[in-house]
Amino acid sequence: MINSKEVLADFQFIANRIAKFSIETKDIENKGKKAQFTFDFDYNILQLEEEEDRYIGCIEFVSSVRAKIKKSNLFKLDLSMEGIFVGNHKNITIDKFKEMLELNGVATLSQICRAYILSVSSLSGINPAIKLPMINVISLREKKINNQQKT
Repeated sequence: MINSKEVLADFQFIANRIAKFSIETKDIENKGKKAQFTFDFDYNILQLEEEEDRYIGCIEFVSSVRAKIKKSNLFKLDLSMEGIFVGNHKNITIDKFKEMLELNGVATLSQICRAYILSVSSLSGINPAIKLPMINVISLREKKINNQQKT
């Protein structure tokens, strides 16, 4: 066995919370009609600080799911989850920590959101339950950077 202290990553997940959640469902006639889904994702760095012995960052991951049958809304769901991460300031720079926050932090929170939405949608009577698609976090980050540069 290898002692965990020998293999700990320089980037650690500390905590998460649901900052905002809403779900609206409608009872519409859908005899055999298939719903059309749209999924939208975003993230925001809420905090990025250097303390004496570590970096600390808070990132928000936002998921939005919509389902329509023809022009009628079947349901809409919005979730904002925040996560706290820390980094070892001895082994990584603040820029590297920010990159890890955007990549590793978003990947971590997206999977927690995926499980949360699957569970809540199932308990809300949505059948089949909503399964968020896996996302390409690198592509999401690049698109976010490009959008910020345009504004």
